[in-house]
Amino acid sequence: MEKLGILAGNGAMPKEVVDHCKTTNREFFVVGLEPHVLPETVQDTPHVLAKVGEIGKILKNFQKNQVKEIVFAGGVRRPSLKELIPDWEGAKLMTKLAIRKMSDDDIFRMLFNEIEKKGFKVVGAQEVMPQMLLLEGACGKTKPSKEDLEDIQTGIKVAQALGALDVGQACVVQEGMILAVEAKEGTDAMMDRAHSVKRSGKSPVLVKIVKPGQETRVDLPTIGPRTIEAMKRNGIKGMAVEIGGTLLLEREKTIKMADEAKIFIVGVKIEI
Repeated sequence: MEKLGILAGNGAMPKEVVDHCKTTNREFFVVGLEPHVLPETVQDTPHVLAKVGEIGKILKNFQKNQVKEIVFAGGVRRPSLKELIPDWEGAKLMTKLAIRKMSDDDIFRMLFNEIEKKGFKVVGAQEVMPQMLLLEGACGKTKPSKEDLEDIQTGIKVAQALGALDVGQACVVQEGMILAVEAKEGTDAMMDRAHSVKRSGKSPVLVKIVKPGQETRVDLPTIGPRTIEAMKRNGIKGMAVEIGGTLLLEREKTIKMADEAKIFIVGVKIEI
C-alpha cells in the first residue's frame, strides 16, 4: 500500500483513520490543521501542524515524508482571518478561487486538481476504510415502522431537492411534515431546530443523503456517537442514510448507543 497522508481536521474521523493505519501497518503521516485538530489525533504519531492557508507547508511536508495518497478527514469550521493568511502556494490557489464563483464541491475539485498536479493522489475516507460505509437495511436491533418508512420516502425527496440546490444533505420529517432542513449550520443544529417545532404524536425521523454530484472524497455524510446523542436529546426516533454514501464512525459504540436509546439506523438505496 502507498504511504498515506492524512489531512486532519476536527472530530473523531482523523483518529479513526490513524488507528486504522496503525492496525493494518500502513505507513502514514499527519498534517493537523490548526486550531481544528484534536490533540489526541496527533499524539504519538508522525505529524506536523499547519494552518488552512499554508498550502505550501502542507504539500512540502507530505513530499518530504514520501506520501503518495492524501485523505481529508474531519471537519474544518469557517477559518478566522488569522488562519487564512496564506503562504505563497496558498496565495496562488486563493487567487484562482477568487476569480470564479463556485460551489463548495467546485472548490474542492479545484483544490484536489492542484494537489494532484504535485504528484499526489487524493482519495476518500471510504477508500481507505471501506468498512466505514453503511450497508442496506437496519444495522441495530431497532427497526423502522411502516409509518417511519413513509416519512423516510418523503424525506428522501426533500433531501434530494436540497442537495440539487447545494443547500444541505438532510431533513427531519414528522407524519409527512418537514420540521427542518439542513443548511450551513449542520445536522445537529438542524435537529435542535426541529425539536422546537415538533408536535405531539409520532416521533420524527431524520433523513441524510449524498448531494447530487457531490465531491465524495470529502464531506461525505457522516454519523457517529454525537449524532445519536443529538437524536436522543431531540426526540428523533431513527434515521435513514444512503447506502454506499454514508460513513459510520465508531461503529460498535454508535450502534450500541442507538440500541440502548431504541433509535433505528437504516441504510436505504436512493433511486436517481
